[in-house]
Amino acid sequence: MKRIVILGGGFAGLVMAEKLSKKLKGEHEITLVSPRRTFVFYPGLVRLAFGETDESEVTFDMVEKLQGLNVRFIEAEMLHLKPELRRVQIAGKDINGHISYDYLVIAIGRRLATEKLPGFFEYAHHLLGIKAAKKFNTAIEDFEGGNAVFAIAPEADLPVPVIEAAFAFDNELKKRGNKNAKLSVICPGEIDEAFAGAKIHSELKEAFSKRGIELIENWQISEVARTKLIAFDGRTIPFDLLMVVPTFRGQARLSENGITDGKNFVETDEFLRVKGIDNAYAIGDIASFEGPKLAHMAVGQASIAASNLASELKGDEPEEVYFHEIASIIDEGGGDTIYLHYGIWDKSLYRLKSGTMWSYIKKIHDKVWKMRHNGSWIDLGA
Repeated sequence: MKRIVILGGGFAGLVMAEKLSKKLKGEHEITLVSPRRTFVFYPGLVRLAFGETDESEVTFDMVEKLQGLNVRFIEAEMLHLKPELRRVQIAGKDINGHISYDYLVIAIGRRLATEKLPGFFEYAHHLLGIKAAKKFNTAIEDFEGGNAVFAIAPEADLPVPVIEAAFAFDNELKKRGNKNAKLSVICPGEIDEAFAGAKIHSELKEAFSKRGIELIENWQISEVARTKLIAFDGRTIPFDLLMVVPTFRGQARLSENGITDGKNFVETDEFLRVKGIDNAYAIGDIASFEGPKLAHMAVGQASIAASNLASELKGDEPEEVYFHEIASIIDEGGGDTIYLHYGIWDKSLYRLKSGTMWSYIKKIHDKVWKMRHNGSWIDLGA
């Protein structure tokens, strides 16, 4: 019996545990290590911030779910990786010490590099956590008028919630009958660059224009002051309400193992095996890939890595190759909702659709996904 340790309890880690449990059927020991036992469905945090759902709809406790999969859960944080010993040093509620492995899956996610954006915590809101979404909800309720700014910081690899929050805020203002507001969306480069080069500019700009939302491109934030954003070139934009996705980075603690790129994301081969150490995979936001970091990418990577790891356990070579693509819905709440399918590694793959149907599809997908993964889904075909 081999010991498989999964580091991380986000989309990638959870789906990896599910897929491996199903494939291995109890023949090997699976352990998931995460500093939190609560799974957060991050795509739902825009709706939470705008009062369209509650916390129970975007979170669930992983422990009972994992127990049903015969996966051991350890509530702890990874401190150091020691691949030469095939051990991981962890610290937390359950264990302070080392855990050994035969195969390792690194799925510990990205880090918010807020040190690169002075004033962020003091003056900006974000949507990358439950507490943050609730705090933003209070600010939305208190907003009476002025400049509302929704911004993507340089190298912030998550444009969708910024765009969706701007649309949702406009919808909220219309419900209130509040016309005393100016909405802006700020992008550090061209908006297409935020989607790895996918041609989405015309559709988004038209949707923004219909609502009177200003799209400001090629504006790189360097600092957040009390009432204004400051760019690297000295330009400023005033705000009364600010939501920002800050710069993303990987985990510096992994750089000591020589497996990361210049931003501390883990480098992998086409099978998602970690370059530089044996018997290890990296999936999800921690993996070094160009373009945005989206939940569906983490899920897809987990599925491929699980298949390849299962093959290795049988003594076979991995066969499933990862293909990097975007398949995302930007929910405007109505007819300007956009579906984008784009091959980052094969730009001939390009589909762009819009319509109210896609807004419904996203809401249904989110609800079904949670039911399937929190243990409440009854699979009649099983």
